[in-house]
Amino acid sequence: MSTFRATNNTPPRARDPYPMNPAKPKPDDAEPPIPDGPTERIGRAGRPGRAVFLAVLLALFALNVAGVAIFVAWRAANLARVALERPGPVAAGPAHSETFDVSYAQEPLRVQVGCSAVMFLDLDEPRSNAAEKVGDLRYDSRCGDSPPSFMLGAGAAGGSQVRSTDLDAAGCARAIRTSPIGPGASVPVRKGSVLCVLTAATPARMVLVEVMDVGRAGTAGMRATSWKVAA
Repeated sequence: MSTFRATNNTPPRARDPYPMNPAKPKPDDAEPPIPDGPTERIGRAGRPGRAVFLAVLLALFALNVAGVAIFVAWRAANLARVALERPGPVAAGPAHSETFDVSYAQEPLRVQVGCSAVMFLDLDEPRSNAAEKVGDLRYDSRCGDSPPSFMLGAGAAGGSQVRSTDLDAAGCARAIRTSPIGPGASVPVRKGSVLCVLTAATPARMVLVEVMDVGRAGTAGMRATSWKVAA
């Protein structure tokens, strides 16, 4: 007895890789995968505008600091210059304050002595060939080519060699205070030499002496201007 077995010639249906399951959507409807690990918000990574603003702010601050420093330096230099240009108090000889009145102006004086001789000048009158004890200037003649010289005499309270005749009594007082002729020092007598001499008389005299000419035989011509020194 034969057994009949039904056969199905239809090929088996391919298995659907995406079965109708709502929990597993097809690729067209799938969302992009979420990356693993920490994430950061998009669009906030860098802020170039804020960095530029901070840089400009720091540059302006530095510029202001530099400006203040320049102003302070300029102000200090200006104050120092004004302080240097401001004249200080004038004092010569006596420590008390002094006023000056002209007693004589451009009075001529002349000395004439032999080789290696001495003559004294009294600048209070004025007088050449004065006594040694009242002489304010000592004139020493030299022999040969050596020029004669001036020294302060016993009647002088102080003196200074200056470079110009464009001085008043206050200028002479300042010169005697800052650049005096020391004890035993001498000043060559040459044409154009200028001396300031403060006498020790009462009242004292401030005298500006200018050498006008110097001869070869112990002679010299001078002119003197004197101011009274009164407290």
